[in-house]
Amino acid sequence: TLEEAVPKAYAASREGEIVLLSPACASWDQFPNFEVRGDCFIEAVEKL
Repeated sequence: TLEEAVPKAYAASREGEIVLLSPACASWDQFPNFEVRGDCFIEAVEKL
């Protein structure tokens, strides 16, 4: 899930690097649209 992936990506990154949300497929099973998915990404980043 996004909530699991964001902390893992953060832990794997080094200072000064950028973690980018770049989905390769649709996520209709988890989110109603791309805007909600983006909002969830932002929320997960803010929790770090």
